[in-house]
Amino acid sequence: MPSIPRQLWSYRRERPVFVLVSVATIVTLLCWLLVEHHLRQGGIGLTYTFNDFSAYTGALNGWLENGQMYVEQPDGGYFGEYLYPPVSVLVFYPFETTGFDVGAMLFGFTSIVLLWLGLDAVARTLGYQLRLWERLGLLVAIFSFQPAIRNFRWAQTATFLTAFLCFAFYFQERAESMASPYSDSEVSERTRSLFRYASGAATTIGSSFKLFYATSGAHLLRDRKRLAGAIGAGIVLLVASLGIFGLETNLTYIDVLTWGKGWGESRALYLWDTAAAYRPMHVFGGFGLYLKILGILGVIGLTLATRAEESVAARRLTFALGIAVIPLFAPKADSHDLIVMVLPAVILLAHELDRPDGHAWVPVLSVLLLHLHRYALELLTKPEGNFPGAATLYDVGAFLQPGMWGTFLLVGLVGYRVAEHATVPDLRAALGSDG
Repeated sequence: MPSIPRQLWSYRRERPVFVLVSVATIVTLLCWLLVEHHLRQGGIGLTYTFNDFSAYTGALNGWLENGQMYVEQPDGGYFGEYLYPPVSVLVFYPFETTGFDVGAMLFGFTSIVLLWLGLDAVARTLGYQLRLWERLGLLVAIFSFQPAIRNFRWAQTATFLTAFLCFAFYFQERAESMASPYSDSEVSERTRSLFRYASGAATTIGSSFKLFYATSGAHLLRDRKRLAGAIGAGIVLLVASLGIFGLETNLTYIDVLTWGKGWGESRALYLWDTAAAYRPMHVFGGFGLYLKILGILGVIGLTLATRAEESVAARRLTFALGIAVIPLFAPKADSHDLIVMVLPAVILLAHELDRPDGHAWVPVLSVLLLHLHRYALELLTKPEGNFPGAATLYDVGAFLQPGMWGTFLLVGLVGYRVAEHATVPDLRAALGSDG
């Protein structure tokens, strides 16, 4: 198979928009670490604060010392405290033992490497085996992607979780293939069943820290063994959580969930934290919450409507849709959660390239817009900025969020592609009506 540059060159006449957008995105990501360095010097780039790692280590040490993991603030909330399920804190134990800064950096590097390996595995299942220099380029691009930068410098977990979702897709595809991508041998039915269970289990792990990642399980509705694997992994995590941390700590976590971290709040743009803000539903005002609920129901409906469709496209696109809607329909997502969009973008890109009428430029442009989102907010949220047109930009800033449009493009196209495979049940036949 030709290298990525050669493939882009071969598309120059057939798909010129795709080539231009791809070149712009690749060059931007490969060179962005240098740009980010200069932005930091100008006070725009993110600093290495590892803020969230202090919450992880604080919860771990609190439990080890006095059995208290969740500490309620004087105002009654849990802002700045540990907000994940109790059992998830075990992930941070080996990193905490190395010291704060070293542990936070090791966790960040581990997350990046896992995502790198996961995306390489995804590419392999989609039919493209990356060359060594392409793998190195992919590693640089991941590390340069702004949501990944945010995750690394704040020691956030979204990159870590996205890696497991990549492995979930990889196991799903391995389960559907009789041939191994690593040898000429045939894969047994028993091994393929294990891959199905593993896909479900990896999906549970990938959504176990942040419960609003639950839409990633849309693909589970298409396969009983994947669903069983997910439920089995969930039961194991629940039993481990109760057995290790006890009932009281787990009940306290329910209080953390009901607190909600400001879910449903709507703030003026000038109050947004530009390092983290991602508010795609802000433009819809009070209707945003209802649109999210309808959107989740729509994903469930589309998944069930395509359940009988056994094509490769339907299987892959349903998986991509469940991941793509995570930031859009979450009660409250931040810009670091946009890292999950890389996986559906890759899946959708492969699908669009296989279609003569495909719009392969859409997922690539989406990635570029998601990358630029945080930096654009610096211009869109400053009504008194020291540059021409600052007030005008502020007035329309909510409508110009690059991350919002990147999400709409990706979710819109993948949702449309899934709908192409949907079938509406014949209600008259189901009810036995003669018409």
